[in-house]
Amino acid sequence: MFEKASEKVLTDNEVDIDSTLLAANKVTDFLDENLEKPFERYMVARLVSILYEETKDYSLEPEFESKLRQLARQKPKKSNGD
Repeated sequence: MFEKASEKVLTDNEVDIDSTLLAANKVTDFLDENLEKPFERYMVARLVSILYEETKDYSLEPEFESKLRQLARQKPKKSNGD
């Protein structure tokens, strides 16, 4: 079975989770500051995700999507002085 690149990255622990969570928090803050409506913020975030799926062939199987949702609930352990 063909393994998507993102699945391999997650299973091989090649992702710096803390840096990824920090970046996600910064993107969320940016969206909060620049778009008034929460649904518009959500649409932008989803569009970015879809862009990567369509242009980079990244996708997650349901079990990896579940893991990503668990990560979204975590707070980064380090703070780059923020």
